[in-house]
Amino acid sequence: MKKNRIFILLSVIAIISQVILLQSCKKEEVRYEPVYMTVSLQKSFLQNELYYPLNYLEKSVELDFSHPIDSSTMKGNISFSDRNGPLDPACKLIYSGRKIIIAFIPGFQMLDGWKYKITIKKGLRSTSGVTLPSETVIELRTSSKHLFLVNDTTSRNAILCLSDIHMGDQRSAANGYCWFTRNIAALDSLLAGVLAGSQVRQVVILGDLFDEWVVPYRFTPFDPQAGISNSRDYFMAIANAPANISIINKLKTIASGGIIQLVYIPGNHDMLLTNDILQEIIPGIIWQGDSAGLGHYAPLDEIIMEHGHRFDFFNCPQPLSNPGHMLPPGYFISRLDAQGVMEQGDHPLKGMNSGTGQLEFLTAWTAAVEYLKIKYSLAVAADSSNIRMDGIDNYSAPFSYNGVRDIFAENIENAWTETETRNAVPVAMPVLMSIINGSNDLFLTASYEYMQPTAPKRYKIVVFGHTHNPTLKVYPPGNQYTGIYANTGSWVNAELTSKPVRTFLVIRPAAWTGSDLDVVSLYQYNLDSGSGNQNPGFVPVLLSQESISNDE
Repeated sequence: MKKNRIFILLSVIAIISQVILLQSCKKEEVRYEPVYMTVSLQKSFLQNELYYPLNYLEKSVELDFSHPIDSSTMKGNISFSDRNGPLDPACKLIYSGRKIIIAFIPGFQMLDGWKYKITIKKGLRSTSGVTLPSETVIELRTSSKHLFLVNDTTSRNAILCLSDIHMGDQRSAANGYCWFTRNIAALDSLLAGVLAGSQVRQVVILGDLFDEWVVPYRFTPFDPQAGISNSRDYFMAIANAPANISIINKLKTIASGGIIQLVYIPGNHDMLLTNDILQEIIPGIIWQGDSAGLGHYAPLDEIIMEHGHRFDFFNCPQPLSNPGHMLPPGYFISRLDAQGVMEQGDHPLKGMNSGTGQLEFLTAWTAAVEYLKIKYSLAVAADSSNIRMDGIDNYSAPFSYNGVRDIFAENIENAWTETETRNAVPVAMPVLMSIINGSNDLFLTASYEYMQPTAPKRYKIVVFGHTHNPTLKVYPPGNQYTGIYANTGSWVNAELTSKPVRTFLVIRPAAWTGSDLDVVSLYQYNLDSGSGNQNPGFVPVLLSQESISNDE
């Protein structure tokens, strides 16, 4: 019995041993993933998942590797080039542990707004033999030149775009409701810099240079005692207001100088302006109106510019809602806001929307009116005919706010499709989308109308104003973008907005610079507080920059 137990135990041990042996044979080998080096630029960041932006004045480029480099493998494995070929003779490689510095020899300087490439071959190794996973190409894009460089010899290759200045007449300044009082000196300085400089080929103003809308509703828009009996008189009064004369004179000099083209596109606040009136004020200016109250400009085939109100339900021309008249609902909202500014002083317009995606006209109108009444503590008798018109846009009799509401509510939505056709909207949009356009940065609209694959004509660069929101975005986001949307921002008093003011755009098209890139730069014009001068001047401060290859 004892022998049987021993035999059974030995048999069990043998079986277990065989099982362990078989399992060990089946055990997969441990696989180790190969280790590779990585590389990045030490003083920059990867923009749009595509390239590293770099100041064109830099004297070197610093590469940062994840492993210490074997310096004996650098020669022949790192190359610096541009569209014209290798630039290695202008470079010296400096090794320091995990860093390799591409230092430029004296006399070599990168070009502004230019594309460069660093090519790193797999022959470059770390001290432990690690390489990059494959040949690596790093794209660099340099910044544009400072707009007002002293003694600059650059040929004129820049378009300066600005909008939404909102100059008012003398009454608006005297009564405290003008939107443009704090930034007069800054704009005067900017235009002086344009005249003195040698880079700007065109100045394009995308509307709302003049403001015929910001008039308190209890005031008469046309006041014979102020020499204003019609829209022509109104715009002349704005141009001749003492605060504006220096700016208008500089615009006249630009338009008549024969060196810089001055282009004007009408906006919503000056939609009653005509080419004849504008030529009286600024002879030689290039008018880019299309249908009444609207306009657009294409300096090159790939660029489109306009104010942006064409797509705004509350602020585009509305000749079909009330035949014989063109002013839209937004005009009357501006009159109410002007009353509040005059009575209560400047209030930030944070959250000031014409409407939202869930609101159609009646609700949106009510929301806007009630918001302003609460904001300024205004006692507005909605049924009283207290909105003075006195002839503007062929309206003689005064209106009540409820009366305005009822006129537009009767058919403004039903007529929207026909209104879009009249206003030459490229891609029709629903009412709700056009209402939203009164309260966003118009990026989606620019994409929808001018950059999406189904747009009737696609543009690489789309420039709007209107929103007072300076913006620079690529479309679509990521490294496969095919377009850039830019918004000029505004020159209104800082107290009126939560967005930066005194902003403008500079576009340098590849067709004019000889570069591979169309470059768009967004600037703010600020006092140079860091200069140490008792009377500091204004300087352009770069806020952001985007570029797009001209072969895309």
